[in-house]
Amino acid sequence: MNQIPIIVISSSQTGTGKTTLALNLAAAFWCDGYEVGFLTSENATIRQFMQKRRALTQKHEIKLSFPYLLTQVTEFPSSKNQKKVIIADINVKDLAKYGSLFAIAHTLITVASSKDDLNWSHSDDYADAIWQAKKAAAARGAKINWIVVPNQLSATNTSLGDDLDLAAKRHGFRVAPMLHYRSAFKHLFDGYCAADMAVFPEVFPMTMADVYARREILTLTDFLWK
Repeated sequence: MNQIPIIVISSSQTGTGKTTLALNLAAAFWCDGYEVGFLTSENATIRQFMQKRRALTQKHEIKLSFPYLLTQVTEFPSSKNQKKVIIADINVKDLAKYGSLFAIAHTLITVASSKDDLNWSHSDDYADAIWQAKKAAAARGAKINWIVVPNQLSATNTSLGDDLDLAAKRHGFRVAPMLHYRSAFKHLFDGYCAADMAVFPEVFPMTMADVYARREILTLTDFLWK
């Protein structure tokens, strides 16, 4: 089993914001001294991010961290740095190809942008991938750290909170703190993230929305390891 922690970010639907979360989470890990391997089944966004990011390093003459792009977890290059993590951004359409990662993950993150994203049944491929991962972990005496991240939702939607709590009891996941201010997380399309902005404030002036976004991502990273 790979000793580097693997965080699998996925959703039962497309368009929930998981790639945006994955890259912002990567930037938060960089700020904490981690090397980040990035495995994704969606290439367009990551290619744009990498191109824009390289352009920023040249334009402003700054040193930004970059993910190691992986096609499998064993490709992570060796180094003396003991702080490493692999983030896998998996499209639900590619479960057949990457579903095996669920079983070896340290953490499974399901991104939910509406209560419809919580309507799983035993016949769903996504629910089955989670179930198989939980069985594999139990067989080796471990437990999958499965969390659901509510995204793009209203904090005043109390009925959604009830849905989350009910689903958590039914399916056995933890509910992460809700993410707001998603527009601030969209800086990644220009090659940087909220966490980068605090490192280079002279290059990336932060608004209050950026400050809140950074705080929410850092809170989420702490929540992952609990």
